[in-house]
Order: sequence, then C-alpha cells, then structure tokens
Amino acid sequence: MFEPKETLVNELHTRYKITVCTGNKKGAGTDADVFITLYGNLGETTAMKLDSKKKSFETGQKDEFAIESPTVGEIYQILIAHNNKGSAPGWFLDRILIEDLNKNHLYEFPCNRWLAKDEDDKQISRVLFPKQSTDHMIEPAILTSYEVIVYTGDKSGAGTDSKVYITLFGNHGKQTEKIHLKNSNNKDPFERNQTDIFHVQGDYIGELIKLRVEHDNTGRSSGWFLDRIVVTDLNNPTTKYIAICNKWLAKDEGDRQISRELILNKHTSEIKRNNQYKITVFTGKKTGAGTDADVFITLYGNLAETGPIKLESKKNSFEAGKKDEFTIECPNVGELNKILIAHNNKGSAPGWFLDQILIEDVIAHHLYEFPCNRWLAKDEDDKEIARFLFPKKTVTNSQYKITVFTGKKTGAGTDADVFITLYGNLSETGAIKLESKKNSFEAGKKDEFTIECPNIGEINKILIAHNNKGLAPGWFLDQILIEDVNAHHIYEFPCNRWLAKDEDDKEISRFLFPKKPIDHEKEPTAGVSYNITVYTGDKKNAGTDARVYIVMHGKNSSSSQIFLCDGKFEKNSVDKFTTDASSDLSPLTALDIGHDNSGVGPAWYLDKVCSDCLRICNLSKSLVQD
Repeated sequence: MFEPKETLVNELHTRYKITVCTGNKKGAGTDADVFITLYGNLGETTAMKLDSKKKSFETGQKDEFAIESPTVGEIYQILIAHNNKGSAPGWFLDRILIEDLNKNHLYEFPCNRWLAKDEDDKQISRVLFPKQSTDHMIEPAILTSYEVIVYTGDKSGAGTDSKVYITLFGNHGKQTEKIHLKNSNNKDPFERNQTDIFHVQGDYIGELIKLRVEHDNTGRSSGWFLDRIVVTDLNNPTTKYIAICNKWLAKDEGDRQISRELILNKHTSEIKRNNQYKITVFTGKKTGAGTDADVFITLYGNLAETGPIKLESKKNSFEAGKKDEFTIECPNVGELNKILIAHNNKGSAPGWFLDQILIEDVIAHHLYEFPCNRWLAKDEDDKEIARFLFPKKTVTNSQYKITVFTGKKTGAGTDADVFITLYGNLSETGAIKLESKKNSFEAGKKDEFTIECPNIGEINKILIAHNNKGLAPGWFLDQILIEDVNAHHIYEFPCNRWLAKDEDDKEISRFLFPKKPIDHEKEPTAGVSYNITVYTGDKKNAGTDARVYIVMHGKNSSSSQIFLCDGKFEKNSVDKFTTDASSDLSPLTALDIGHDNSGVGPAWYLDKVCSDCLRICNLSKSLVQD
C-alpha cells in the first residue's frame, strides 16, 4: 500500500523553530548576517541565514525563526557563525534553543561567549553541543563540583597575568559553560613552575573526555606555558582526569594559539598525548587566487572533530601559486573522513582559489589528500566561502621519462614554456610544465624530463602545448618518446609539425597519438597502406575549405594525425585516398575525423567514411566549430 505523498514529504523534511538568545552584555548585539548549520545522525543542513523582517540579535533580545530542511535526525551539534559585516559585528551569544516540530523535541545549545574579532578568542564561528534534548520540559541541570589543578611550566616567562578559562566536555556531547579559574590557593595564580588548585561548579556532563583551556591575552605578561591540568569530579573523587599540554598559549610563541583543546585521560599509566597534524595548503595559480582573509580548518574523524582552527604563520600565507605548511596539535580525531575549510572574507582581496590540501597524521604516518580546485569567494563560483572537502583515495604514483625531439628546420626551437598532459585508460595528469636548468627545445636537440604523478594506466594520447611567450615562440616538434618506468613500456608520439602562430595551421597545441609501444627486442615493422573513402553530404553549403585529417585506431595502437589532400570535400562528392600508417593497425577498430576550421567556408556536412579494413561509418553530421 502506498503512503500518501504528503506523509512521505513530511518524513523527508523537518520543521524547526530556532530561538536565539543574545546576551545582556554591553555591545552584545550584532549587525552582521548570522548563519546556522545543523548536524544530525542522518545528515547535515547547508549553512542557513537566520533572516527576519524585524531587527534581530539586539542586546538581551530573543529572536525566533522557523525553517524547514531535509531531516538530519537527532541533532548532536550546530555551527553558528556570522560574516563580520556592519558597523558593530561583534556578538555575545547566550544560547540557542531548537525545537524539532515533527518529533516534539527541544534542544538547548549553551554558548555564553563572544563571536567577535575583538573579543575572547577572536572567533566569529562556534560549534555548539546540546545541553540536553527534551519533550518541551527542560529540567534544571544537575550541578557538580570539580577540582581543577593547573600546573604552569618551568620556562622563562611561563607565567601569565591573563584571565584563564576552562570548558569541560562529556562523553554524551554535553559540555559545561566556560568557567573562569579564579580564587586559587595562591595569591597570584599561574606563576612559573607553580601549582594552582581551584574548586569550581559546573553542569554534570557524565564521564569527561576533553577540555578547552584558554586565556583572554590581557595583562602585562599574557603569554603562558601550560604543562598539564588534572580534573576531579568531586562526586567521584577516586577518578582523576589528566590533560597533557606542554605548550605555549601565547600570541608571540609557538603556533601563536591562546586556546587549546586537550584530551582528558582517566589513568596516568595510559596518558594519551595530543596528536600532531602537518597541513600543507596549495593555493591555485589563477589570477587573484590568493587571499588576505583569515583561514580556518576543522578536521572530522571517526573518533572526534577538532572545531575551527585558525591557520596562521609569521609570513604572508595563501599567495597565488604558493604552498603553505602548518603544524597543529589537538586531540586525536581518528581516521579523517572530511574537513571544513573556510575564511572570514576579510581584507582587501578575500576571494581565494584553493587547489588542494594535504594532511599528514604525524603519529599514524598517514597522508590524506583533499582536492578542491574551486573558489571560496563571495564573487566567484557559487559565492561560498566555506567548503567541506573529502579525502581522495590513495593512488599509486608512476614515474615517466619524457624525451622531446625538436626538429632541425630553421627556427625550429622555442623560447616559450612547454606543457604536456598525459591521458590514460585510468585517468589523466593535468598540464605539467616541462622544465630543466638548461636551455631546452633548441633546434635539432633532444631534451629529457622525468615526472612523477598518479598512475594513469596505459597511455592513449597526449596534449603538447606552449604559451607562445618569448622572442621566438614558434616550435617545430619532431616527436616525443614517453617511457613508463614502472611498466617498462615506451610510447612513441610522432608529430613532425609546427606549433606556431605564424606557421602551418597556426595552432600552438596538439593532441598526439602513440605509434605503438616499443619492444626493444623486436625490429620495427614496415608501414601499411589503407584506402579511405570520404562521402560529403548533399546539403546546402555541405562542402568545406578546411584541412581534413584522420586518426586510425587499431586494437593495440593508433596512427598519428594524417591530413588528407586539400581541394576536395565538395557538396555531394566522393573522395578517395590512400594513406600510410607507420605500423600495421589491423584490425582497425575506430577512426577519428576532423578539420582545422581554416578557410573561408570551414563548416562541413559529412555523410560517411569507408575503409577497406573498417566497416562503413554512417555519420551524417555537421562538423562546425562551437
């Protein structure tokens, strides 16, 4: 029995009532645009703008929004963010309530923090976790007492005058509010090589799994070297949780972070230190690809996630065509399954074209590749400035030795930059610049290059091209040999043509096809002749003035590009040709036919092509350049 359509739609979509409570602090309201993303056990929403006809997010105000989205299931976290626009973008968010109207569930997401570039940790986006989920009745949270012992390290300048805060996270997605560590057993807390003991109250959140420790970077000496923190839930005083840091929280030391998330370990004999990740970011080579904005990354693994981490260094990062390396330490997230990369759209040129990101799990000795090849820009592509990226499957690299033979004609050499793209039965390489320390591509010379790239399988064609730069860019290419070092195969790509704007057909790029893989132990075979008959259609203006060429494909190899005689191919004509291939292609399996779009009337209506070794190809197509 079929369900009514309306019922099915209701199952696939959920209505949510979102209540946003802005704090009562001075300047707590924001003029910026606010966005929310819901994450559930069945999926996640896109970033949704919280819009209303009245002025929203004023100090001490409560704002309600109704949204409908695909069902995400039970919500386990949200991402709340703003775009830092307007005259007063800073925002102090108290909490968010989300009511699932389909299931009659209410989630509470405490925040009690600034989302501001000039407050707190300077972040304008936060991942929030639900305090609890109820059926409309929110019961008061159970408070518990915690003992927090903080060990400041024994380094020069290790102590801090800043205010220090801690947030505890439990094993069911719950967390305490941010707790100010004050009233220590010492008059001056957080001094060098000192132990400070604090007794604080917070919500009971179950078994502790991690903590966030941070300071506000105020005072005459704000930098802090934290050794470790020990936390005890005084309702269960026999269990202690230990977090190892051994890092600076300082704007002028180490990685310049003043906030860290640390794993809490139950047993001192099994202390797990933070994991280390080496992140390499490749900015694309497009015009304007670099960004002046602040860039943030979030790692998602099968065990946990990091929350947004700012990627920063002392040099200018994210320049066009450059790669930037960062090392971060954070709790182990397990095997990476995705990342979120984003920027805050600040600076005079915030748009960013990201090529890819490599992430090395230093402890597990595993390398992940996250391709992007897209803009993160408000005025490019889909206008998004945040993207989820997924890891590419590990691919075996192959090594190719490329030998380029420049012809002996006068002026055959080129000053231009030369690029090659290899196409195989598995994939393709993309354009690779052929460069060496010596002058390459001189008349009558051969040049050798070695490249390493993911295995593309058996090579079936290449694209060779240059950028027409330099005093003498025109190039007469004789042939190219490519050796697949791993597979012990050599491919020969004959050309014997100009790549020049003032020679031949004026083209500076050509597809070349392999003659045949070379077997060093066999003598070369004699050339073979083929009879080709071309039928031009009987339509108005069917004939062409362009130069027509064919490429013949056999079971094991292909011919080079063969140009047929000029002055043929009139309307309703039959033209016969005998062509020579350098090797026996039998049996012929396919034939490519095309033209160079030259002449006064290049468009051509082709009826069919016939060969003595190939069945008739009924085409009846117009060959016109788009």
